[in-house]
Amino acid sequence: MARKAVLSGGKRDEIIAAAAELFFEKGYEAVSVRMILDKVGGETGMFYHYFRSKEQLFDLAVERFFRDFSEKCREMISRCERPEDFIEVFLPLYAKGMQQFGMVRGSMHWSIQYAMHALTVESMVPAVAERLAAIRNGQTQEPGLPEGIPDDILAAQLVQGISATLHSESFEAMSPEEQKDCLRSYIRSVLKAE
Repeated sequence: MARKAVLSGGKRDEIIAAAAELFFEKGYEAVSVRMILDKVGGETGMFYHYFRSKEQLFDLAVERFFRDFSEKCREMISRCERPEDFIEVFLPLYAKGMQQFGMVRGSMHWSIQYAMHALTVESMVPAVAERLAAIRNGQTQEPGLPEGIPDDILAAQLVQGISATLHSESFEAMSPEEQKDCLRSYIRSVLKAE
């Protein structure tokens, strides 16, 4: 008899949440299936009822993290009226994402580290694009945006540029106020470019 697929909900979601917590706390290699099951009070058979492998569970935990992170970005960025507001929201969001990413990276190959960093940055783009669309449609106090550049491209340029800035040695050497000034200047230059 074929096994019935379990798509979401209940114990499956509890296992994914527990796995994500353990993966982010201890790293992928240090976490066993038994550790995850002990955390949720489950048995091995239950694990394999829901998942094919620890690798699949890791993929689902990462997917959930980025879905939740993207939603949090959307919620927080939706309240931004000016570039200054965006900086105040973006820096803590980005720092949190990088901190959680940093917890897992110790036991991961560099290619996976790179992919997770790219996903962190990429997960912010839709929220920024929505905010740019609101600005373009006159729903905020911020004046217009450059014409001819779609919001998703402009959002990607902003987020990728900010990410590159945050990872530069010069930026790290700046005081917190200088960092904010640097980001304000960058955002304004991108948004006002004609």
